[in-house]
Amino acid sequence: MGSNDDLNSQKPDVTSQKPTVKNFHDDIGVLNHLQKLASEGVPKTALHVFAHDAEGADEVVGTGAGGTLKGVGELVDERYNERGDELRKRFQRYGFDSDEIEKFESDLDNGAILLVIDDLDLGADYKGKGRTP
Repeated sequence: MGSNDDLNSQKPDVTSQKPTVKNFHDDIGVLNHLQKLASEGVPKTALHVFAHDAEGADEVVGTGAGGTLKGVGELVDERYNERGDELRKRFQRYGFDSDEIEKFESDLDNGAILLVIDDLDLGADYKGKGRTP
């Protein structure tokens, strides 16, 4: 299954909380995690998936002839395969700084699939219960 790393493990800032970002290395891992979140009542509007590599983007983001991985579209609000300035602007809107964005870009360029959980109240509650999303 996909391994994941919490890329937002820095000290929480009460005034500017950022979304939780999870890093997956395969499409099945992200799908399983999305299904788990859905079963726990996490709304799809809080979930966004990013992928760059051709296979990951085809299966998870649905940009190629391969279609989408069955079920992902029903579990997430948006899926992205943007690069460069478009990608940086999208992550800036979530409140990430340039160092964090550079790390996300590097991860995506190396085949990672990123899951962004952007509902701040949900993220705080979700992390506060000791779950490992």
